[in-house]
Amino acid sequence: MNQYLTSLFSSIFIDIDHLENHYLTVDELDLLNNKLNSTRDFESDFYTDSLGSNLECLLLFLYKNKNLITSIMQGIGTEQDHIDLYTSPIISGNYDCFRFDLNKFNKTYESNNQLIKLYRIGRVGESLDSLGNSWSTNIEGLKAYYQASGLSENEIICRPVFSTTVVDSEVLFEGSKQEYELVLKPGFNHSGATILDTISKKMLFK
Repeated sequence: MNQYLTSLFSSIFIDIDHLENHYLTVDELDLLNNKLNSTRDFESDFYTDSLGSNLECLLLFLYKNKNLITSIMQGIGTEQDHIDLYTSPIISGNYDCFRFDLNKFNKTYESNNQLIKLYRIGRVGESLDSLGNSWSTNIEGLKAYYQASGLSENEIICRPVFSTTVVDSEVLFEGSKQEYELVLKPGFNHSGATILDTISKKMLFK
């Protein structure tokens, strides 16, 4: 990955290792390297939907958040700017997505050492051994998430829906208010995570 892209992704906390070794193909990486080499390239109309779906997803995210990303790269971004990128509506649960490096985010959630019940609609292939970090504190938040992602009820039934309990010290920051989202620390500790069965999932989304 070229120097400009490395600087860009590092500044907005995108996980470069996942991007290079898992998310993008070799051909997509080559196309990305050729497309974005400088600030001038970034200021141009670089979005295209003809270079593969994963690369399209990444380019759309960068393009739609161009002003915010520019502020961060200029050194005038805030912690909230990084959270706003993490919760960008451009990112949807309806498709595979790049990842953020949560180790780079500061803990801004005020903990009270209390237990909290959380829920999560998993991505395709997610399991109890590979839980994601974004959770909702209630069912209404899950409904807001799947509606915003354009997922149908049938698609939800085909995906794992998790519930767990954590001590609130495991919370890194608050995400989308509409989705009652809490983002947990990398490698967070949890108690008794379970996968809801089909009947339970249908009851949740009535």
